[in-house]
Amino acid sequence: MRRDPKVLPLIVCLLLVLFLIPTSNAAGASPVQLDSISLSFPNPQRGYVLSLYDCAAKTCAALRSTGDAGSSWSVVPIPSQLGRRLQLESWGTFGTTYATLTVHFADAKNGWIYGTVPAPVTPTTASPNSVSRLWSTHDSGKTWQQIRLDPLSLTYGVVQMATHGAWTYLFGGSNTGGADLLGTRSNVDQWSRKSSAEMGMPAGGTQLVGSFTFAGVNGWFVAGNDRSFTASARLLTNGSWGAWNGPSFESFGSSYTSIDAVTDRVLLAEGESAEIVYPPGSSVPSGWNNGASWLFISYDAGASFKPFRKLSSSYQGSYYSTVPGLPAVPVPGTILLQHASNSSYQLVRSTNWGRTWSVVLNDPVSQVLFTSPTTGFALVKERSSQATFSLFRTIDAGSHWNKVSV
Repeated sequence: MRRDPKVLPLIVCLLLVLFLIPTSNAAGASPVQLDSISLSFPNPQRGYVLSLYDCAAKTCAALRSTGDAGSSWSVVPIPSQLGRRLQLESWGTFGTTYATLTVHFADAKNGWIYGTVPAPVTPTTASPNSVSRLWSTHDSGKTWQQIRLDPLSLTYGVVQMATHGAWTYLFGGSNTGGADLLGTRSNVDQWSRKSSAEMGMPAGGTQLVGSFTFAGVNGWFVAGNDRSFTASARLLTNGSWGAWNGPSFESFGSSYTSIDAVTDRVLLAEGESAEIVYPPGSSVPSGWNNGASWLFISYDAGASFKPFRKLSSSYQGSYYSTVPGLPAVPVPGTILLQHASNSSYQLVRSTNWGRTWSVVLNDPVSQVLFTSPTTGFALVKERSSQATFSLFRTIDAGSHWNKVSV
């Protein structure tokens, strides 16, 4: 059969049009301008990135996974209720109204998403209205279940999660002022109280935050805000958490800071004066009461910390370790922190235990995660982007960073 010679060019044009149509809404394709908000790597190869994006003036979420350390990514379903909740709020106002969502996977099958999401406004609630939620999957995201927080006395919500060995732990609080650390075997949601340590909620100040760190069979946990530490615990051999006095520089009146385990005996932290507690001058580092920040180090698995290196003399030009994953010490002697410059924040790196520093990312970061001594990931707010964070990767212990397409 002969073809009309005029038809062939038309077919070619149609194919080109179809090929060039943006596939941002197709299954497996990345939505336009993803805002990556949380990162989880249960092992060096397997990782997850939770992102938000604008979908017709509403807020939508996307979850991606990699099995090759970020070289390629695939779609993971999100909880259907989470999708419906997010679309109650416009993309333009979501980030300024609600606390961020967080993803945590213990392994390729078992994961959780937690945080604050929009809720319908009722006659008895404020506008906008929000609720704390926790969802879990035990089949790689094929199905998700909502975990009720009221029976767990976590009406304030989940603050932080971590996995160590066969156990997954979470820390959260209640609106009545209590806080607790719970645990479960990672393949189920049988949450129970796992800490005998006294834990509390901040009486004022910024939002409660917390962090876990592990080295070998040892683990440490701290929580607090810009005013002080409010909780601390140490992992016991039976998988539960016992009382720990916390970092000794807490008694100086330090703001909360996360701690990084360099080894099972050596811990590093960046402490900054909250300028609320004023102990005798002889008991604190020089200039501490002026809002100075210092690196503190412990050589005895957290029993005591010593002032190690002065970072700044005041809040101006301070170094920050409240970013999840900071301070990061991928190899002994190499430290990464966020530094406040005159106009923005920078990710800085030292290879000589903090004597000198160099800028490795001239943009603010919201999370840093090293999966090996050389490979790490960061969520970076590029200067060219006004509102969104992108995924960056390093393969040389934080010296150089490159953007990763998710």
